[in-house]
Amino acid sequence: MTPDKASRFNDLIAAGEAGVRIAFGWLDEGLEFERTTQAFVGSLFLIRGARNLNAVQILCKAGYAVEAQTMLRTMVEDVVTLSYISTKPEKLAEAWLTFENPRLAQSLELLAKANGHDIADTVERPRFARWTRLSLFQMAEKADRVTPGIAEYLDFVYPVLSDRAHGNTSSSPSYARTYADGTIEALYKPSPAQADITLCNAITVVLTTAERARALGVSLDLSALEQAERAVYAACGLMEGPPPVSDRG
Repeated sequence: MTPDKASRFNDLIAAGEAGVRIAFGWLDEGLEFERTTQAFVGSLFLIRGARNLNAVQILCKAGYAVEAQTMLRTMVEDVVTLSYISTKPEKLAEAWLTFENPRLAQSLELLAKANGHDIADTVERPRFARWTRLSLFQMAEKADRVTPGIAEYLDFVYPVLSDRAHGNTSSSPSYARTYADGTIEALYKPSPAQADITLCNAITVVLTTAERARALGVSLDLSALEQAERAVYAACGLMEGPPPVSDRG
């Protein structure tokens, strides 16, 4: 890595760490929110977002941005879900919070497996169930009115992130480089590659999650995280950065 690239990478990591400190600062102080189901659900997604941002930051700093993108995929799924919940906060927050997946193992069955006991083959396994009948993309389409642009954003980033998560063929250039003579170079060592785009997306997703959580009744001042987001974008060479939160609708 050239000195210039190393300097920009360090600036990027420092800006990302600042964003994590801000998000964790909200949690250190203790979240205040309206005593409603939707505000509680918003706080849960906010906590998940803060934890995931920290995990992405750690992986990017260690040189594993490609692996961090599998976590970024989860963050994108979360912000789409929370945005969809925001379209009908009372009804959908209740539906999300009270949903129980019938495919999850019951505690006694789990204990029996742990102790090496056989489970009767006659036990009928329930079919897969979701808390909503909508796909992620259908949720994004409905959520676009409360989080403008989220459907287009999902169309753009989700296929790429899914390639990383599933190890599809199109993600192979991240793991190997081929040469004209037929040799293959294994790309397994830590690298700063893709740390910039990964952190830019991660902090924007967390900021959008926080904006949705605030709309659902969580008390938050987003100005400091907005500044951190702009610093991350500047470190990526995008000096203007994304629009201020107040302009996002």
